[in-house]
Amino acid sequence: MRKLQLSIYYLQELNYRLIYAVIGTVLLFLTTYNYKQAIIFIILPRGLSHFVSAGLTEIFLTYMQLCTILSFSFSLFLISIQIYLFLRPGLFKFEASISLKFLILAVFFYFFIYTLVFPALINLLWQLFSTHSQHFAPINLTFEPRLNDYLKNIQQLNQLLSLSFPCLLILSLLQGYTQKTLWIKHRGIAYIVAFIIAAFITPPDILSLAIVGAPLIAFYELQIIIWALYKEYQGKLLIRKPIK
Repeated sequence: MRKLQLSIYYLQELNYRLIYAVIGTVLLFLTTYNYKQAIIFIILPRGLSHFVSAGLTEIFLTYMQLCTILSFSFSLFLISIQIYLFLRPGLFKFEASISLKFLILAVFFYFFIYTLVFPALINLLWQLFSTHSQHFAPINLTFEPRLNDYLKNIQQLNQLLSLSFPCLLILSLLQGYTQKTLWIKHRGIAYIVAFIIAAFITPPDILSLAIVGAPLIAFYELQIIIWALYKEYQGKLLIRKPIK
């Protein structure tokens, strides 16, 4: 009977957590839809003053798509917090502490990504591609950006950045539980694997592969450099340690 009561209690607790997550997602969607035009203005690159819409329902559907993406992205944090709160009573103290640290690290990581890296990438890519679109000497062409196409590119960039933290976390765990000499010896294979991962999570173009693959390789090399400096520091400590 006690096991049945515990099962019912945990099912009720799980239902409450799911309800909290759903309510939070709906509130996020309503909030983003209320400020949809301001959000689009925020993600505009410098120098862009207007968009072109060719369909009657294109603007409305684009607004709905933008609000759905933003609400779902932010709801992942709510879902993660609810999962942590649901599992915390059954975790050991060190497990709960590690899980909480991962959540806090993810919040600061994505805050840095979306406040500094994301706007910088938008402006950089816009300047790179709009320059070639506006200066076409043989024929007088006029570049008119469409709202739907622009937000699709923003969605792809958001997908790349949102998957960056899990990729870096998995890479850190693999390097933490394996021998570093293997990572140094098989560096070329790691480079190929990084670009294979980038090919799975990005559109099939070289720029997207470089945006994802290059940071993975840089983080990979940074981990090796930190490990090498740590080993050198340990060696110096052993040399200076007095013999008893």
